Amino acid sequence: MKVIVASMSKCGTKTLHKCLETLGYTVADFDHHTFQDREEWEKILIYGSSSEQFYKMYKDIDAVCDAPAFYFWEEIATAFPDAKVILTTRSDEHAWVKSFQDQMNGFSSSWLVRLCYNLTPTGRQARDHTRRFGRVLFSIPPQGMFQVLYQPNKDLLRRRYREHIASVVSRCSEDRLLLFDFRDGWKPLCEFLGKPIPDQIFPHENKAGKISSTVWDLEPFRRMKRELYFGAAIISAFASISCVVLLKMIV
Repeated sequence: MKVIVASMSKCGTKTLHKCLETLGYTVADFDHHTFQDREEWEKILIYGSSSEQFYKMYKDIDAVCDAPAFYFWEEIATAFPDAKVILTTRSDEHAWVKSFQDQMNGFSSSWLVRLCYNLTPTGRQARDHTRRFGRVLFSIPPQGMFQVLYQPNKDLLRRRYREHIASVVSRCSEDRLLLFDFRDGWKPLCEFLGKPIPDQIFPHENKAGKISSTVWDLEPFRRMKRELYFGAAIISAFASISCVVLLKMIV
């Protein structure tokens, strides 16, 4: 583990993910935490964490970002004392809440997402996992992230945002922390990480929450769709056979 992105979701984490990959790092993002390390994260979210757990999970990964890893940045930093920490923010907590809620609304308004999260094995696992996020990250009764942010307690979310940023800034040593502004481009990021500046335009990922439409490119979500279509095919075949049998009985 070389880099810990302590930024909250919707603070440019997908842009940082792209930057780090461009610089040659392997990155564990939301989908990695939710699907590949789901069992380990469930233990952490329910029972608490240890340095040994984080070391085991991420010893072969260069960088982590997004939920729920950002919330445990300090514990991960303890497990990897040489890792550097990057923090990005929105213009203020109001802009963050709006951006996060807009993205969640994009997910929750999709019937395909709703069907996958409720009718497929992979989707139900993800649904149950994100319910724990709401309890741990926002200290609210267990419910899905879609529900949390579709009708959120905005006062609580803004407080969480402020508290998280204050915690990172006050508790991470200055020589280990980069407060990164995307408007500054590659230079401060590359200098902080000791990397040459890439010969390409600085990226801007997940603009206006577009990930809600591109998330289906990820393998776990493609698997959800396959499971959904397979289940629909089984139901359709069963219905057809039942109709044939019923017709024969009538005739």
